Amino acid sequence: MKKKFKDSEVLSGNFLRQLFFIMKLTLFFLMTSALGLFATGSYSQNTRVTLDLKSVTVKEALKAIENTSEFFFIYNNELINVDRKIDLNVKDQKITEVLNNIFGGRDVEITVIDRKIVLAPAFMGEQQGKKVTGKVTDSSGGSLPGVSVVVKGTTTGIITDADGNYSLSNIPANAILQFSFVGMKMQDIAVGNKTTINVTLAEETVGIEEVVAIGYGTMKKINLTGAVSNI
Repeated sequence: MKKKFKDSEVLSGNFLRQLFFIMKLTLFFLMTSALGLFATGSYSQNTRVTLDLKSVTVKEALKAIENTSEFFFIYNNELINVDRKIDLNVKDQKITEVLNNIFGGRDVEITVIDRKIVLAPAFMGEQQGKKVTGKVTDSSGGSLPGVSVVVKGTTTGIITDADGNYSLSNIPANAILQFSFVGMKMQDIAVGNKTTINVTLAEETVGIEEVVAIGYGTMKKINLTGAVSNI
C-alpha cells in the first residue's frame, strides 16, 4: 500500500510540473502576441517622416517614403495619378500628415494598416451622390405631369408622374436640375445640400405683337421663316 501511495505522489508531482510548464509557455506566447499587436498598432502612430523633394512625381515621393521607412504602398496607377509633379517638404511628420500633403483635395481614399498603405479612388462613396425628390406645380398650385427634370449638362433625367412628382438618384451636390415644360418658363435650381426640391413653374407670356397666324395654328414671329402678308 505504501508503494502504491508513493507512486501516486510521484505521478501527481510530475503532472503538476508539466501543467505548470504548459501554463508558463502559454503565458509567454500570450505576452509575445500582445507585444506584437501593440507594436503593430503603434508603428504608424509613432513613425515620423522627413523629406525634402523638389519637382518629383507622386510615384517617386511614395518610393522615397518606402526607402526611408518600413511603409509600403498598394495602388493601381491606372486609378491613381502618380505621374503628377509635386514638391514635398516635410519634417518629422506622421505618415497621415505626409499623405494628406500629397493627396489633399485629390479624391484619394487613404487606408493605413500598420505598415501597409492602400490608395484608392474616393469616387465610390462621394460621387454617387444622393436621392433628390420633389413635386412640380403651376402658379395656381396644380400638379404638372410630364415636366422634364434633367441634370443640366448630362443625359440624366426623368418626367414627372401624373401627380407632378419626380425622383432622381445618384445626384452630386454640385449638380443643377433643369425643369422645362411646354408653355412654361424653364427653371434651373442648384441641388446643394437639398434632398427635396419642389418647383413652381410660371407660364411663359407671349406678346400679341409677337404672334403670327398661320394656316394650322399660331407661332412666334421670330420663329417664322418665309414670306408673310399683313392683312
